[in-house]
Amino acid sequence: MNKATENQPRAEARPRVTVGTGTEIGYRPSWSSFRRKSVSLATADKEIELREGFHLLLARNGRGKTTLLKTIAGCLSSLSGNVTVRGRVQYVSEDLKFDCEVTPALVFRSLFNPRLRKLANEMSERLELPVKTPYGKLSKGNRQKLSVILAETRASEGGPQVLLMDEPFSGIDFHVREEIGRIWREGHQHLRIICVHPDEQTLEADSVMVISEGALSWKPVDTYIDWNGLKPTLH
Repeated sequence: MNKATENQPRAEARPRVTVGTGTEIGYRPSWSSFRRKSVSLATADKEIELREGFHLLLARNGRGKTTLLKTIAGCLSSLSGNVTVRGRVQYVSEDLKFDCEVTPALVFRSLFNPRLRKLANEMSERLELPVKTPYGKLSKGNRQKLSVILAETRASEGGPQVLLMDEPFSGIDFHVREEIGRIWREGHQHLRIICVHPDEQTLEADSVMVISEGALSWKPVDTYIDWNGLKPTLH
């Protein structure tokens, strides 16, 4: 039983995530929540090895998408099996929040040096994020944009990067989604696992992981994933 590990090897190394055959994800007993038994959500039916590129994670609500991301990030331990990671991990939670009075511009000034701050502001223009608006007045979509910008700016610091993004498109319109896709393609050397809600018609990706009926499966794809074709397989 091993949880995910975070390594930071030489800059020239390639990022990688490996989920071993039979790896089981879920939750262990918790006295604080009166849970006496482990809760199993999904088990890998074969080894999954992901390298740099764009990988989708699809499942119905409550089937284990967020649990898998947290396991890869090392926030949770797998119930059995092995999950290993090579590269610097960023887990971008859908629940990431800031103080209501803080503006995105202030967040950038607080977290980044001048070079990275310039990059964050450039991405803000591309994604139409109002950087002088207090966080408490930003729409859900604009808050999601801020999370994406923070992750991508940090990823530009160099070295192999593994970005785990939980529902990054929530509240974001189609035009901005396409621009985010272009930004991701510019950072093609990174490994991204994108958890998405089943409201996309087609999505460009290198592979797709699916959680259905307690099984975690994986398959490569050519270019676009037809969500309507995958929907009947999810239970």
